[in-house]
Amino acid sequence: MAQVQHTPAPPSLEEAITVLFCVVDDTYERLNPHGRRYGALKKLSDSEILTLTLFQQLRGVESERSFPRDAQRFFSHLFPGVMGLAPSSFHRRIRKLRRFLEPLRRSVVPELVGGPKTLIVDSTLLEVLHPRQVKQSAGFDGAAWVRWGSFSIYGVKLHLLCSTNRVPVSYELTAANVAEIRLVGELLGEAGIGEDLARRLLGDLAYRGEKLGDELAEVGVSLVTERSRQGGKRQQIEVAFSALKRTFGIEHTLAKTLVGLVTRIVAKISAYTYAFYVNRLLGRSQGRIKELWA
Repeated sequence: MAQVQHTPAPPSLEEAITVLFCVVDDTYERLNPHGRRYGALKKLSDSEILTLTLFQQLRGVESERSFPRDAQRFFSHLFPGVMGLAPSSFHRRIRKLRRFLEPLRRSVVPELVGGPKTLIVDSTLLEVLHPRQVKQSAGFDGAAWVRWGSFSIYGVKLHLLCSTNRVPVSYELTAANVAEIRLVGELLGEAGIGEDLARRLLGDLAYRGEKLGDELAEVGVSLVTERSRQGGKRQQIEVAFSALKRTFGIEHTLAKTLVGLVTRIVAKISAYTYAFYVNRLLGRSQGRIKELWA
C-alpha cells in the first residue's frame, strides 16, 4: 500500500513574525539587561518596538503614518499595545532604540556567514534630493554632489562588505564624493577580520591600488580586482544591493535629516539580514524574502 506523502504547509506571516520577535527579544535581553525595568509602564515593550521596526521594513512600508495604522488594523492580536498608539509616539520610541538595531543585526551575522574565507566589497550611490530640490533648499547635511556617468546626483554613498552568500558583514555611510578605497580598512576592522577569517577580498577596479594591496597583504588578505579571477562571486554583492533597493527601498527613504536617513538605512539592512535568518530558522530558501512578508 502506497504511503501518503504529507508536504509540510509553508510558514505563515504570523509564524514568521513570532519567530522574529522571539529572536529579537532574546537578543535584546542580552544586549540591555535593564531594558524591562519600566516595562509595566509601556504599551509596547522595547522588543516589540524593535520587532515592529524590522517588520515595517520587511513589509516595504516607508510612510511613518501608514504603518502604525496597518499594524493596528491587521496585527493588533500579535501586538495589542499598538491600539491607540500615535505614530509620533511609535517613531519617538524607534529613535530612542535605534542604537540597538546594529548590535541586534551583528548578533546573527556569525551564524549566517560562519568563518568566511572570501569577502566582497562595493559601494552604491543613494540620491537624497532631486537637483531641483537642492537649489530650492539649504541642502542635506552629510550629502554631496558627485558625477555619475553623464549626469550628477546629490546624495550619499553606502559602502558595503558582504559574504559570498549576500549577508552584509559591515557597512558605512559617507558623502557621495568619498572614494571607495578609503573605507576598506574601516569596513574590515568593523567586520572583526582575524587570522582565521577572510583571506581574499573581492572588489571592482575602484579598489585597485598598490598601497591598499600592500596594506592588506601585510595582514594576510589578498585583494582581487580582476573580474576573471573572481569566479563570478562578486556578483553576489550586486544582488544584495539590488534586493536592498528593490525590496527594501533603500533609495527612497523619504528622510529629511541625516539622522533620519541613517536610522532608516540601519533598519533596512538589519531587516534584510534578519530576513535571511528567519528563512533559515523556518527551513526556507535564503533569498525568498518578499513573498513571506507581503
